[in-house]
Amino acid sequence: MEIKEIRTHHIPAQDGVDPIDVFIVWYGECKSQVTIRCWDKAWTGYRGGHHTPRVEDYLVDCVEKGMTDHLVMLFSRTMQNSELSWLTKIIKNIHKHLKSSEVPA
Repeated sequence: MEIKEIRTHHIPAQDGVDPIDVFIVWYGECKSQVTIRCWDKAWTGYRGGHHTPRVEDYLVDCVEKGMTDHLVMLFSRTMQNSELSWLTKIIKNIHKHLKSSEVPA
């Protein structure tokens, strides 16, 4: 698959969560790989059909539609409660940042 664009988002520490870096590899046609890094941990997930022009919109929409657990499962490496809880906080901070910054298309 050809990479069309790479985008990064740097999210400052907030709400008890360390700074977060979000790396997006966009392959076009609603296909993206998202890597989330927070301190010394990283999670990655591939969305092959997010049905929005940008995966950032998909991430925001999922949280606003009450699908935070769906995103947590997409990125989770284990089913440990501690990781699921931490990822939930991280995803909520990503949502807050993307929503407030109104990322340009």
